[in-house]
Amino acid sequence: MKKIFLAASLLIAATSFAGITSANATTMSVTKKGDGQHISQSQVPPPVLASFNANFPNAVNVQWEKETEHGSTTYQATFLMNGKRWRATFSSNGTLLSSGPKR
Repeated sequence: MKKIFLAASLLIAATSFAGITSANATTMSVTKKGDGQHISQSQVPPPVLASFNANFPNAVNVQWEKETEHGSTTYQATFLMNGKRWRATFSSNGTLLSSGPKR
């Protein structure tokens, strides 16, 4: 009887844990979805490119995204640097707004 109770308890605990993990995974995929528009480097304003190149001279595999929110346009670069995936956000005049390793 003890073995049946232990097996049932383990089964309930395992399924409860799996359910929590699935719920978190679903939430994260919804949270990560961006509303920006992917653009080519030729569509990035020269001041933004100049600022990016000055701040991240060793960046490779750069991908650009343009976002407009509340009438303000920002440009986001996602790139590799020193073996890590990074993200940097710039205003349309080239001001670096934020940067750091991508999570």
